[in-house]
Amino acid sequence: MLKKIKKFHMDESGDIMQTGIIVGMFATIAVGALYFLGPKIKQMFVKAGNELDNSSNYTY
Repeated sequence: MLKKIKKFHMDESGDIMQTGIIVGMFATIAVGALYFLGPKIKQMFVKAGNELDNSSNYTY
């Protein structure tokens, strides 16, 4: 697969089109990753925030 992508990209004709397709593929992958990992990432930040809130109850 990687060889096909390199061969496709090395062809000089339609260079802008090739670049657009590759950028589009990466953008789709990034959006998909955020869609599936978003809730887990949000939960991590919520958990960290709750731990920080709980630790603020300590007095020195």
